[in-house]
Amino acid sequence: MTRFLKARKFVLDKTIQMWEDMLNWRKECRVDTIIQDFVYDEYEEVQHCYPHGYHGVDKQGHPVYIERIGKIDPAKLMKVTTVERFLKYHVQGFEKAFMEKFPASSIAAKRHIDCTTTILDVQGLNWMSFGKVAHDLVMRMQKIDGDNYPETLHQMYIVNAGSGFKLLWNTAKGFLDPRTTAKIHVLGNKFHNKLLEIIDPSQLPEFLGGTCSCPNDGGCLRSDKGPWNTPEMMKLMHSGDALYLRKTESSSENDNLEVKIFSTKGWMSGHNSMHGIIEPENSARIEEASSTNDVTRDITPRNPGKKFVQHVISFVVHFVLKLLACIYFLVPGLGRFLEAQDSKKQTENQSNCQMAGSGSLENGTLTDAEEVSLHPCWQRLQHLENLVTELYNKPTKIPPEKEDMLLESLNRIKSIEQDLQRTKKALLATASKQVELAESLEHLKESNLAGTYSCWRRNYKPLNPGR
Repeated sequence: MTRFLKARKFVLDKTIQMWEDMLNWRKECRVDTIIQDFVYDEYEEVQHCYPHGYHGVDKQGHPVYIERIGKIDPAKLMKVTTVERFLKYHVQGFEKAFMEKFPASSIAAKRHIDCTTTILDVQGLNWMSFGKVAHDLVMRMQKIDGDNYPETLHQMYIVNAGSGFKLLWNTAKGFLDPRTTAKIHVLGNKFHNKLLEIIDPSQLPEFLGGTCSCPNDGGCLRSDKGPWNTPEMMKLMHSGDALYLRKTESSSENDNLEVKIFSTKGWMSGHNSMHGIIEPENSARIEEASSTNDVTRDITPRNPGKKFVQHVISFVVHFVLKLLACIYFLVPGLGRFLEAQDSKKQTENQSNCQMAGSGSLENGTLTDAEEVSLHPCWQRLQHLENLVTELYNKPTKIPPEKEDMLLESLNRIKSIEQDLQRTKKALLATASKQVELAESLEHLKESNLAGTYSCWRRNYKPLNPGR
């Protein structure tokens, strides 16, 4: 449910509608039994023209999903399979991730894991080879993922991206949600150091800069390497419940055991119901799980006290989670409900006070005590609701008066720019006039000097004209 709330930005009406649509889709497509019912016989042939698969986990414990998009041959892919069967295979992969990979990764990482780290290798990608069928297939896959499996991407790394791909991505990301684009990293051919920062070399195939070279037929992308394929984890997965106990230190002499229960049925609660997140474990499953390496202390039916305490704790936690889920959905109207109940009680108390005697005084005292205890709670809820309403009612656009002020300022700036342009032209004209005047003065000076010299030569008379 948290993933659906994040996808709809915690708007309850949209989240509930998305949840209902998802349940209807699962019912129509029979997704609940798709793992058992659907067999993808053409898997090997599909891998030849569409290399993809899970391989290892990153340093935080998220499963790593790899696709070599540059090696996809859409025409050959549509010859070995159909669009409908490929979409069923795609959905089956998601169901297996929620049923096996995420629980196993959570147990191995000792933290909650419900999303993947994806690597897309686009080396050799030819956009012209993608026809209409391939485009429609990609769009339908994206719709299925966004509508029914939201918020399952931790980080995506697109490697071997050329300049053309980067240009297209820089153009397209302006139309996408900033939360989504923040998870996508487009890298060139120098991506190895970036991948090794988040993924251990032993968990990364050699063609991506790692040290792993799976010896099986088909290489790393067909090995399905990960904690979900270890013998101990497979035993836990097949048993239906995975349990591990972690020993925690305490200040007292006796050590405390922190019991964490991961139920594979609970992982599918996001598709079926809110129940099954934490289920009481029976003694047989606890005894079976205690034989694995994850169990640090034996818990068997031989100690009935511990068994009883464990059942009580599981029941209490299950009840508290249900209660919190109900409160979460009822918070918007809880304040108004408590206020109405409080006013109703006050009215009833006043009528009882008028009709009864000493007994009414005692009831009034109890009611006052209840009112004093509830008053801070609903008052705070009302305050929170008012804050949410105030934030919701704030305008998302600039107010008209401020927009007018900005437009007026822009007009003034434009007029000043025009005045500056005119001033610049006038200065240039003045400068050119000054240059012309200077040239004219120089010309006059030269002409005057030349005239004086020629006159002196014309009036010159020799002293002895007879010689």
